[in-house]
Amino acid sequence: MITKIALRKEMKQRLASFPSERFHEEGLQAASRIRSLPLWSQYETILFYLSMDLEIDTEPLLETAFLDKKRIFAPKVAGEDLHFFRIYGLSGPWHYGAFAIREPQTDKPEDLLKPQDFPALIIVPGVAFTKEGDRMGHGRGYYDRFLESLDKQHLSYSTLGICMEAQIVPEVPTERWDKKMDAFCFGGNI
Repeated sequence: MITKIALRKEMKQRLASFPSERFHEEGLQAASRIRSLPLWSQYETILFYLSMDLEIDTEPLLETAFLDKKRIFAPKVAGEDLHFFRIYGLSGPWHYGAFAIREPQTDKPEDLLKPQDFPALIIVPGVAFTKEGDRMGHGRGYYDRFLESLDKQHLSYSTLGICMEAQIVPEVPTERWDKKMDAFCFGGNI
């Protein structure tokens, strides 16, 4: 089996070869597919990641969530942890935090994700996914730790990994702490 380091390198090279428009086009396709999933209509609270370079564009899905009147939260990195804050529109306000990733520009306690905001659907980024729901992240463990903390609190949620069609692979190396996605969706034509 390929190592995580080798697979991350291969995925980065593969994604870097695509024109920027493809990330948006596949984001539109994924948003359309996700909106038709029963999982989408099951949840009022959605936890999003805000896409960065070489990731499927999450803006179309974010726009869909606002149109569908979902309660939307986006992450901020704080040390080794993710903290999710409520956002009220596509225009943010945003700032660029750790790793030059767009984050909500709020620290208001009333906007911080709380246990009473659950159940929630969590949109999870990844470098590679299998059709069986295995996921390999970027290697820093933010989502693994976040999901583990939700499990310790016995909070109800489902995970939905989204990616480019090119990020679907036959297998990814996994560790015992790697959580399988409840579902995943992609752009493209598979």
